[in-house]
Formats: sequence, C-alpha cells, structure tokens
Amino acid sequence: MDDLDAYGRDYVPQAPAAVADHGIRSGDRYVAQHDLLRAVATAASGAEADVQLGVDPGTFYCADQLANLIALAGEPGFTGVVTGFIHVPPDRATGAAAAAAAHLHPRGDGLQQCARVVAAALRELSEETSEETIVLTAFGPFAGVADNPTAAFVADLASLDAAARLAAPELRLAGREQLTTATLHRYAGASRTLTLATTVLPLAATAGDALAGRYFDTDTTAANFHRALAPVLAVGRPAAIISLGVDSGQVLRPARPAFRVETQTRGFHHDGRRGRTASDDYRRHLELARVFLQARARGDGPLRFLHR
Repeated sequence: MDDLDAYGRDYVPQAPAAVADHGIRSGDRYVAQHDLLRAVATAASGAEADVQLGVDPGTFYCADQLANLIALAGEPGFTGVVTGFIHVPPDRATGAAAAAAAHLHPRGDGLQQCARVVAAALRELSEETSEETIVLTAFGPFAGVADNPTAAFVADLASLDAAARLAAPELRLAGREQLTTATLHRYAGASRTLTLATTVLPLAATAGDALAGRYFDTDTTAANFHRALAPVLAVGRPAAIISLGVDSGQVLRPARPAFRVETQTRGFHHDGRRGRTASDDYRRHLELARVFLQARARGDGPLRFLHR
C-alpha cells in the first residue's frame, strides 16, 4: 500500500450525515494534517488558494457526481478513461453570503486559479499523446449559490484558453463547436491537438427551482450527465472526464480558499433519497489524485508545490 492508498482511510467525519452540506465536509483538519499534494494556485494579483487532496465531498450533488464517475468507470466503453472530481472554492460573486466574505477572492482571481488547477491535470493527461479530448463538467446554481463559479469557469472562454496554454504553451485556439449539450473547444500547435468538451449540469428544471431547493432526484441528475456525454462520445472517446463543483461550505469557514481533488465518496444525496449510484459507505477513487501527484513529482507547474 502506498501513501495515497492509505490517505483518507482513517478519516472519520465530525458530524452526522443529516446536517447541512457545509457541516458534513469536516475533513479540513484531516487534510491539514495528512495532505499529500500540498500545492498552491496563484492568480495574477498574487491571491493564493490551496490545492489539496480531499477526503469527503459531502452529501450533496458533488458526492453524487463522484459516485456517477465511479459507476461510469465500470461501464463498457469507458475502460481507461480517467475520471475524477475537483471541489472549487466559492468566490465573492457566488451569492449574497459570499459577497461579504472577506476571505474569499473576487471572481477574476478565482477563474485564474481554476485555470491553473485544471491545467495541471490537462498537462499530465495529454502529454503522452498528440491528440486528446478531455471533458469538463460543471454545475448550475442551487440554493445559496446564485452564480456557480464552476459554471462561470467553463463559460469563460479566456479562462479555458488560458488553461490550454498553461498545459501546453504551443497550443492555440483552433475553433469552437456547439453540440446539443456540450461545447467543443479545439486547440492545436506543434503537431498536437487538445479538445476540451465543456458542459453544465443543471440541478433542477429551472434556475428558479434550483435556487428554491426544488432539485432533480439523483437518478435524473445521473441521466442528465449521461445525456450530456452522448454528443461528445459521438465525436470521439475522451481520455478523461473531470467534474467541477463548488464547495459552498467555504463561505462559512474563514480560511484561505482551497481546491480539493476528492479521493473518496459516500455518494448519497442530503435528503436521504437513494439513487442507483448511492452508497452509505466510503468508496475510493484515486485516479485523478494520482494525476495531480504525478504533477507534483514533476514539479514543473503551473501550480506551486510546497515542501512536505
């Protein structure tokens, strides 16, 4: 068993599963003591955010999506496709409470930091081949999060272009194509190509329903995820699927914002409904964590790695 295999196995949540989303992700102390990644994403302004390995994505849709990714990895046709989930910190544009949180960064800084985090994964995932497709999914709004920074990131063309350049400086935008449920962003240069396929997964039928907490059930969100993938798969098999979700609990925790590459999930929704990917048990999923630890071992950015 290596250090990553052991990471998180001894984590015990400090709150029962029935509490609010921000309360269940009580792994901050564990991560502070055990984190193997120890990285920092820096914006042009100098604003910093930690980049860490997470141990508990909560009991809301982020945990559901990681469970969906784990289930997807076992489906025919997805063998060898790297999947994983990254929690993104909120910024001051996220919602009313976030706007007053002095420890959070402005939206522009958050987008730049997200580009660097995503670029670290893209660099490792695409370096060995001359042509690669990476899927990036985000979430729409939900109660307390009127403007989800993950949806803002995949909609911000400058941030996506920056992530591609940070991953491989020779890449330049070659074109964009709107599919039914996704957008393809194609980059090319020096005899290599990289395609980012982006999509936003809604949590309710309308934005108003989402803000009011009238959400889809877990099986509907899982079906919507597969529906969003369908046109991308028709174009070609992706090398990786990376899902992004906001860690809204950080609004209430006055610490430096942190990205979390999640390593395990319990995979059930906070209202107790059990979808087909549900489990009360922690389920391990280390693929994306290994990608980021590989980036750390190389130590060549675009993140800054701290001494152990």
